[in-house]
Amino acid sequence: MTGTVVKGIGGFYFVYDGHDTVMGKARGNLKRNKELIYVGDVVDFDIDENDKDGECVIHRVTERRNHLARPPVSNLDILVVVFSLVSPAVNYPVADKLIAACELKGISPVICISKADLVSTGEAEKAAAIYSGIYPTVTINGITGDGIDDLRSIIKGRSVALAGPSGVGKSTITNALHDTKRAETGHVSDRTGRGKHTTRHVEIFPLPDGTMLYDTPGFTSLDMPVIEPSSVMELFPEFRPYNQGCRYSDCMHINEPDCAVKEALSSGLISKSRYDSYLAMTEEVKKWQK
Repeated sequence: MTGTVVKGIGGFYFVYDGHDTVMGKARGNLKRNKELIYVGDVVDFDIDENDKDGECVIHRVTERRNHLARPPVSNLDILVVVFSLVSPAVNYPVADKLIAACELKGISPVICISKADLVSTGEAEKAAAIYSGIYPTVTINGITGDGIDDLRSIIKGRSVALAGPSGVGKSTITNALHDTKRAETGHVSDRTGRGKHTTRHVEIFPLPDGTMLYDTPGFTSLDMPVIEPSSVMELFPEFRPYNQGCRYSDCMHINEPDCAVKEALSSGLISKSRYDSYLAMTEEVKKWQK
């Protein structure tokens, strides 16, 4: 039998086979090999006929499409990058670093601007315009719920997690997506204006439309692998139409003359905030090499 690990607690794993969820443990060979089992892993398992509770035994973990160490999940199709414009204010470099990590991991980013009810329509539209030509982008109104159906249609049938700073409404959006309060929402700290982490463990909730919704604790960032500075530009898809138009084939799009990317920036074809994030990320990668 084959199923997806939807939760792991204290050496026990809960496996969903498309209809039911059964609890079980890893077979001895997996333990001896110290093979980690991630939430999201597709596993082969058997029901233990000698167990009166019908527990299962996991005997193989199939090859992963991708995996993350923090949080420990695998086989994500989509990461919804959530940020708000106020309470807390958006930090575009942080959001763009999450998006870049998705590009590296082979995960499709979806941009979600939350708390649109707290800003003007113009402000929300301006923020959405930064990303809408590059990635699927939705704006969520925290009062009316407008935008939830748009997000639901984008992620339908996929394996999905939400990430973003504390306090941006990830738990509220998660609850709205499966129409129930599975992810406890923490009260917002008076001092920081940020919600407290109340989701305690990683868990997947299979939704009726086939979506596998990952509920993750404190998913605020992704670790970036060590890469070359010249590779950072590859993580910004909007640069790609212009990369070949530069005078120099090894153009870094920073100080070089006749740079097609900088010309596109000057013409408004590339967002300044995205370009600034590119510069910051390139500098960070250079520091890793020192």
